[in-house]
Formats: sequence, C-alpha cells, structure tokens
Amino acid sequence: MSEVKVATLNLFNRMGDWEKRAPLVVEQLHALSPDVIAFQEVDLVLDQGMWIARQLNLRLRDGPHYRIKHAASPGKRVSYHGIGTLSRLEFLEHEILDLMAFERMAQRMVFRCGERPFLFVNTHLHHPPEAEAERVEQSEYLLGWLERDARGLPAVIAGDFNSYPNEKAVALMKGRFRSAFEAVHAREPDKTWPTPVNDFDPSPPGTLDYIYVSAEFRVANAGLAFNTPAPEAATLYPSDHFGIFACLEL
Repeated sequence: MSEVKVATLNLFNRMGDWEKRAPLVVEQLHALSPDVIAFQEVDLVLDQGMWIARQLNLRLRDGPHYRIKHAASPGKRVSYHGIGTLSRLEFLEHEILDLMAFERMAQRMVFRCGERPFLFVNTHLHHPPEAEAERVEQSEYLLGWLERDARGLPAVIAGDFNSYPNEKAVALMKGRFRSAFEAVHAREPDKTWPTPVNDFDPSPPGTLDYIYVSAEFRVANAGLAFNTPAPEAATLYPSDHFGIFACLEL
C-alpha cells in the first residue's frame, strides 16, 4: 500500500495584504509538506505560484523539489483568477478544461502513488452563493470530462467549489466520490471561509472547499490546514480561506 498527501487552498490572489500573508503561506505549507496541493485564485501577474515554489524549495535540502503547473482563467480575470497545482511528484500528464461559464477552469493531472497512477483534479467553481444552478452545471461538465477518460484511474478532485454542504453541487460530487474530511470526521468542517483577511464579503460563512476521493483510496487522515494566524496578529491568516489536507492510501 502506498501513501500520498494532498491539499487545497484558495490563495485569495494579491488581496488581503499579500505581502504580510505570503510568509505565512510558505511557513505553513512547509510544515504541512503535501505531495500535491491545488491552489485557486493564483495571481499570474505576480507569478505568485512560482514565488511560493521557489521559497519552499529554498527550505528543502533533500528530497524532490516542487514544481507548479498553471491554468489561466480566460477573459478579464486572467491576472488574478488562475489556478495552479504544486507537486513534488512527477507530472505525468497535464490537461486544462475550460468550464465554459464565468471564466472558470479545471486542471487534470496524472501522478503516481507508489507504482500506481492516479488522477488529480484542481478546480474553482463560480461564486456567489445564489449561483447554485451554475455550480451544478459546472460540476456536471467537469464530471463528464473525467468520465471520458476510459482508463478508470483512482481520482482526487480538490478545490474551492464555492458550494455549501447542503447544495446540489456537493450532492452531485458525493454521488460519485467521498469527501475526505467527512470520511474521517463524519461531517464537514464548520467552515473553511472566511477568515478575518476578508472583511468585505457579506456571504454566509461555511465550508466551500473540498477534497473528493474515489473508492480506491483509503482516507487515513484529513483536516484543516492554513488555519493558524500570525503570532503577532490574531486577524492575519494565510488566506481568506482555510485549506484542507488529506492523507490517502492507495
């Protein structure tokens, strides 16, 4: 049996005083040490994802270094609504899907867990809360894309789904996959959004971020990540989202 540690985090691009948040992201990412992490709201103009990878790799003396692959959001959000997947596993494949609505994207990659290949998907669905029907449509489009891969590989689907646990988009995903956090804790987190970094969005707090896994994986552990404030500032967090991690056995 082989193990892989995966995670997801919405970076909140350059908003919320990125210069102060950035060291927290790197410190807590280094402590978490995932094999693969899905980032959303990556600012491509700042080269945010590459900066994180370089800073993390400077701290690593031994072992494989991290690489990142991006997918740019089309249209006016190209600079700050990109997604990126950071991995110290070798990228065997990388494909990008335009979800064809509201400038949202998905990435599909293939990695190996031990000797077995598996799919890793990173996505970011539409906001705001009232756009539930649009998120269902995007989820269906994403699932259809995955189903067209006839190999039937074990799969991890991670990201900011902008969907509360009672929404149809979550039920749709859970009809095909398990939530890693729920598999361990028998419930979803109380919330993954917001933190005090976001003080302007009046949407209800709750869980918006998920790691879904196929039946081939045993979820050994899962929990929140990037949920520790700065020692000198109780309102300063790595992002306006908490992250989620999962330790998986295949």
